[in-house]
Amino acid sequence: MNQPVDADTVRLGGGFSDSDRPLIADTLSQLLSRIATSDRVWELELSVKDRESPGQRVTLEAWVGGKDRLVATSDEQDLRAALNDVGADLLRQFTKARDRRTPKANRRRRDSIRGG
Repeated sequence: MNQPVDADTVRLGGGFSDSDRPLIADTLSQLLSRIATSDRVWELELSVKDRESPGQRVTLEAWVGGKDRLVATSDEQDLRAALNDVGADLLRQFTKARDRRTPKANRRRRDSIRGG
């Protein structure tokens, strides 16, 4: 059984503290709910460089069991917007990687009606 994934399991890197967890839970809810249904083990780490300054950069890294690392970054100045941005980007990356592995989206992996 996989470990449940929620805002409390996201590792907080530089620039975030436990007091930010409600904001993280709210902005990353769609990503976290999708991850929770995955059959793979996920590790997430969230960090922000130069928080609340013009050069702010939010990074969300994900390590998915048996797969490569996924990384999403955002230069949005508003922290909430940046968190939404990295969550949506990581979700897109995960969906794209998953679809490449499924026979429906990968012609070479599909069974052929021609027997080959």
